[in-house]
This record gives sequence, C-alpha cells and structure tokens, in this order.
Amino acid sequence: MGAYQLKITIKGSKPPIWRRILVPEGITFAKLHQVIQTAFSWSNEHLYQFEFRSEGVRVVPFEENESKKFQYILAEETIDKLVSDTGKFTYTYDFGDNWIHAITVEEVIPDYKAPYAQVVKFKGDIIPENCGGLKAYYELLEKSPEMIKEYDMASVNEAFRQNGHVSSEEVHIAEIYKYYDKNSILEIAKRHGMSGLAKLKKEELAERTISHILKKEVMRPYFLCVRDSEMKLFEQIAEGNFEVASCDIEEMDFLYAGGYLTSEADSRFLTAKEVIEAYQEFNSPEFQEERSRISTIGDYLCAANSLYAVTPPSVILETFNKYEAKKLTLEELLHAYECLRPYRSLVAYVEGSFVDATLAEHKSYGEFLSRQKKVPYYIPTQQEIRFMADNEGFLMTPELHQLGSFLTKEMNVDEDMIPYILRQIQAQISLGGQLQEVMDDMETFGIFFDEAEHMEHFASIITDVWNHTRLVLNRGHKPYEMVMKGLEGVSNQRKVAKKIYPNDPCPCGSGRKYKKCCMKKRD
Repeated sequence: MGAYQLKITIKGSKPPIWRRILVPEGITFAKLHQVIQTAFSWSNEHLYQFEFRSEGVRVVPFEENESKKFQYILAEETIDKLVSDTGKFTYTYDFGDNWIHAITVEEVIPDYKAPYAQVVKFKGDIIPENCGGLKAYYELLEKSPEMIKEYDMASVNEAFRQNGHVSSEEVHIAEIYKYYDKNSILEIAKRHGMSGLAKLKKEELAERTISHILKKEVMRPYFLCVRDSEMKLFEQIAEGNFEVASCDIEEMDFLYAGGYLTSEADSRFLTAKEVIEAYQEFNSPEFQEERSRISTIGDYLCAANSLYAVTPPSVILETFNKYEAKKLTLEELLHAYECLRPYRSLVAYVEGSFVDATLAEHKSYGEFLSRQKKVPYYIPTQQEIRFMADNEGFLMTPELHQLGSFLTKEMNVDEDMIPYILRQIQAQISLGGQLQEVMDDMETFGIFFDEAEHMEHFASIITDVWNHTRLVLNRGHKPYEMVMKGLEGVSNQRKVAKKIYPNDPCPCGSGRKYKKCCMKKRD
C-alpha cells in the first residue's frame, strides 16, 4: 500500500491556512472528503465537490445533470487515476460559505503501511465551520479571537487511527463519544433538555449525557418524532446495513443531532449497541403506529406553515381529513404538536393558531396577519404536502426549474449552488420580498447581470417564478391563481418584462439607470 502526500490550503487565506496529509491509495473520493473534514475539524454537514479543471472532471456525491464543460463522476469512485495524473485540484465544501480548498499532490509515498490518513504538518487554527465564509472568519478573528480554537494535530491523528480500526459490527456508545469534542456533546445534551453542564470535564459530561439519552422516558419521546423515511434508514443501520445512499444522508440529521447515530467514512453510519438495546425495549407495533401517525401529522403542519405561516387548526383538519383514511381530531392534532414541539419546533401554538416559530419568537405575527389577504386558504395537493415535508417547506415548480437551467447554462453558475439559490428565492418571494431583495440575494451568491440580454432573460423568468410561487400573504395561492379565481385584480400580477436598454430604469428597483446599476456591477 502507498499514499499520496497532499497539501490542502484554504483558498484566499492570508496567511495560508493548510494541512499536509498522507492519504492511503485506493480510497474513494467520499472517503477523501471525510479525511479532509476530519483534518480541518469540521463535521460533514454540507455538500461538496472535487474539481479537476484541466481534465474537465467534477466529482460529486450524487447524480448530476450533464454539462458541456465538465464530466461528472460519483464520489464512490477511487481517487487513484485522477489524483496520480494531476498536480493540482480543488475541493469545495458548503456552497453557502463556499470553502474552496486548493489541493497540491506533493509526493507519492510507495511504502506507506497505515490503513488510515494522518496529518504530518499544518498551519492555522480551526476555522468555525458555519461562521459565514472566509471574510466572516477574519472578522471573528479580529473581534472575538477567544472564539477560535487552536488546532490539535495529535487529537486529529488519533481520530484517524480510531476510524481506521473501529469495527463496524459492534460499537459502544462510549467509544463514539470519546471522539466528540465537548461542544458537540453539550449540543446533544441541550437538545434533550439538559442544562448546567458547561463546567464539567468532557469525560463526566459524556458519561452523564449518555446515561440520560438512553433512558426510556427520554429516548421514546425523541423517537416518536422520527419521520417514516428516517425510521426506515435507522432500522436498516440497526440490522447491520451501514451504507446509506448519498441522497439519503440528510435523513440522518435528526437522529445524529440527538446523539443516537454517528457517521463513518464513505456514507456509512453506525449506531451503538446500547442504543439498539434501549430502542428494542419500547419498540412495538403500537409504538410504530403512534410514531407514524405523528410523522404524518407533522408533514401536514410543515406544509401548512410553508403555505400560510399562521394556520388555524381547522385548515389542517380539513386538509388532513381530505386525504387520510383515519380522520384527525383537534385533540389528536394538539397532542401531536406537543410531541413534536421540543424537537421539531417549526410552529408555535399561539392564541388558537399554529404560528411560524420565527414569527412567534419575534411576536410579529400580528403585523403579518394585517398584511395577509383575507381570502380562502389554498388546500394543497397530497403530492405538494409530501414534497414540502421532505424538503423543509421548499416546493419545486417548473418555473424554478427553468430559472435553475438559465443560471447554469447562461450565467455559468455552479450546479451545486442551484438548490440553495432556488430555496432562497422561493422563500424571499413567498414571504412578500421585493425584486430588489431578490437581486440582493443573487449578488450574495455572486451572480451579476452584466449584459442587457441576461438581465432581460432573467427578468422574464423571475416574473414567471413570481406569478407561480405560492405566497404566504395570499394564504398559499399563486398570484395568477388569485386573478383566475377573481380574488385579486390583474394589476397585482407581475407583468412580463420588456426589453431593457442601458438608459432604462434598472428593474432591480434602485431608481438608477440600468447602465449605472446592475449592468455595471462586478464581483
């Protein structure tokens, strides 16, 4: 067995932040992704890709659409052919914060014997994973240097050694928590209502947290909130099938956050022997029936929150009972809400309505209701309900799909950024945002319309997106539906944009001429 010596540098960091790593030959790109995550003390929460620009190849964790510029291959492929034939490539992680790593292949070491990676040299402390990007990191470093942790190469290499030797067939929960840092364990404890533990040493904290989350009175209510798709994967892992498809990895988040699962390399997940034994003590057909019922009710709550933000129980009852054979009562709905509230608090029950949790927290639902049109509530289709529940409230439309195609084909936006962009645009429009706010979001993603043709095309597409987005201010109705149903005048529907000339007012709403505004903007 040999190894590659890779120098991995955060692109744009000054002074450079880097790790020099020995990586065994024969591993997959999915495993290399996990190696980099461990080396930078990150937690594998976001999407990623490798790019070999000179070879015209991108490596991604799931299927991608064809591209004229790149050939896509899946991360299950081994690294050897591409890595051995190149001197440099890039690894991008989290397309929101956009951490780009420049990777240099420094050397091939033919006599490397260890079955795991190791860091041999480094420069720079730990970058907080979700700090907002490199610029935000440097601001944090300047304003709150105490928030930045020193890099511990010995601990990282110990984690590599353990990952290389732990058997996947039986693992104990204490072994798993041994390799969590203190803050991660505190987050698990907090999720289960534990407090006052910050001053404990890591070993005592782990012991108390493990003891608490394995109690039946703690574990059973948490598992009652597991969705059907999540439960199917948990049962699969508990039975010894540890491989999870890349497209299903996000389904592991709830049980991972609860401390009942841990991730391994190559899309593998483990659950400890003690977790399985504790689960079996309350698992029964009756439990699964109750859990599945709560899961279904939770799906309807999620869809209603996405469509209306403030929802009377009668609307949920009407929708649920339209599609489900076993009818729902107000008493059962409120019981399901109370079960879900501690762990999946999308909504709060306030003054007889289910209110979006953020609106409730800021006590701004009264103002919102004054702006919401007094029209009948749109009743979604069953397909829409399932899609929104599976995608945290997001609802794909043909118009959004068209926008995604435009951004990739005409604006050269990376395909992996498209889901984030479409979600943000839909959320902005649905909540009553204006065109200027959409344009600001586009700029945040690094998208500028420098040509009149592009701006004209975008303006036409975004008009279609706008008129076919279900707005919370319309109680779930699309603007064009409001017109078709006679609920609102035609004047409130957005018109298709005309051709834009340099001296025309900029369609972003800034009040300046197009040539002095969006046409001139650069990164």
